[in-house]
Amino acid sequence: MPKFFIAIISPLLLLTDFWIFFYWQRGLAWLAGLAILVILMSGRLLSRRYFLQAKTLWLNLILVYLSQLLFLLLISSNTARYGLSFLIVVLWALIWLILKRYFGNQIDWGNKEYLASLKFFYYLGFWFLASSLYSLLIFINLPLLWAAVALLIPSFFWAKEIIKTSAGHKYYVWLVVFLIFQVAAILYLLPVSFYVAGTILTLWFYFLVDNSIGGLKHFKLYLGLFYLVSLFLLISTFIY
Repeated sequence: MPKFFIAIISPLLLLTDFWIFFYWQRGLAWLAGLAILVILMSGRLLSRRYFLQAKTLWLNLILVYLSQLLFLLLISSNTARYGLSFLIVVLWALIWLILKRYFGNQIDWGNKEYLASLKFFYYLGFWFLASSLYSLLIFINLPLLWAAVALLIPSFFWAKEIIKTSAGHKYYVWLVVFLIFQVAAILYLLPVSFYVAGTILTLWFYFLVDNSIGGLKHFKLYLGLFYLVSLFLLISTFIY
C-alpha cells in the first residue's frame, strides 16, 4: 500500500470508529481496541524497520486518541460530537502526512525536529484529557487518585517525547509532572468550570514544556502570559 493512502484510510477508519461509538457505547472497549490497532498498523506501515525505535511515539499517539475519545464521550450535543470528531480526524490525517515525510527521510532519523509539528497534537490531547477528568470529578465524583494517575501518566510520556529534543533536561520531565500535579490540585479546589480548569492546566503544561526546549530564553514572557490569561479566565468565570 502506498504510504500516502495511510493518511486517508487511517483517519477514515478512526472517524468510522467514533461514529459507531456514538450509537453503540456498549462496544467501547473493542472499538477503542480497534482504533489502537489502526494506529499501530499505520505506524508500522509508515516506519517499517524503525517501528520499535519509535515505540514512545506510538504510545503517545494512542494516549492522545484515548483522550479524544473520552472528551467526545462527555459531549452531550450530537452536532458538537460529529463536528469535533471530523476536525479531529483531519488533524490525524495531517499527523500521518508529517510522519510519512519524516520516516521517508531515513537519513534524518536522529533529527527530532518533526516534533515541532506534533507538539500541538500533544497539547490538544492534554486539554481534552484535563477537561474531561475535571468534568468527571465534578459530575460523577471520580476518585481523585484515579484522576491523578490518568492525568500524570500521559503527561509524563508527552512531556518526555517533547523534552528529549533538548540536551540537559534528562530529569526535567519529573519536575514537570510534579508541578502539573500541584497546579491541578489547586484548580480542583477553585470554583471554576472544567473547561476553564482544563485550559489553565494546559497553558501551565505548555509553559513548562516549551520553556525547557527554548532553554528558558523567554521564561519571564511566558510566565507573564500564563498569569495574564489565567487571571482573565478566572475573572470571566466569576463574573459569569
